[in-house]
Amino acid sequence: MKIAQILTLLSLFMLTWLACKKKPMAGLGGKASLTIQCQHHGQNIDSATAYIKYNSLEAVSLSEYNNAIVLSKNNNNIYTAQFNSLKPGDYYLFAQGWDPSIANNVKGGIPFSIKEEDTFSLIIPVTEVH
Repeated sequence: MKIAQILTLLSLFMLTWLACKKKPMAGLGGKASLTIQCQHHGQNIDSATAYIKYNSLEAVSLSEYNNAIVLSKNNNNIYTAQFNSLKPGDYYLFAQGWDPSIANNVKGGIPFSIKEEDTFSLIIPVTEVH
């Protein structure tokens, strides 16, 4: 009887241990890269800053982001920001800037998960700040 109880407890422990998968820890130290563009109503925004938060799928206060990059013109004359050396995991990307076509500030953000170390391009849709 005791052997059956011990085997049952041991089996439950093993199942619990095997079922607990660790989520990947996002951040620097990997081989993934993420190129960001900002768009308002489908038009590229050239005056913006992109922010990234590691291990989050939700927006945080501006001071809590792990890194920020001002968009700059790439070889195709498109304004982008590039975050390099990222590990697989969850990220929240936020951007804020100026849209000269409406003479107003814009901002927006989206969650993004990296499952494998690769190169990704992402558009952050932004909207007017009220």
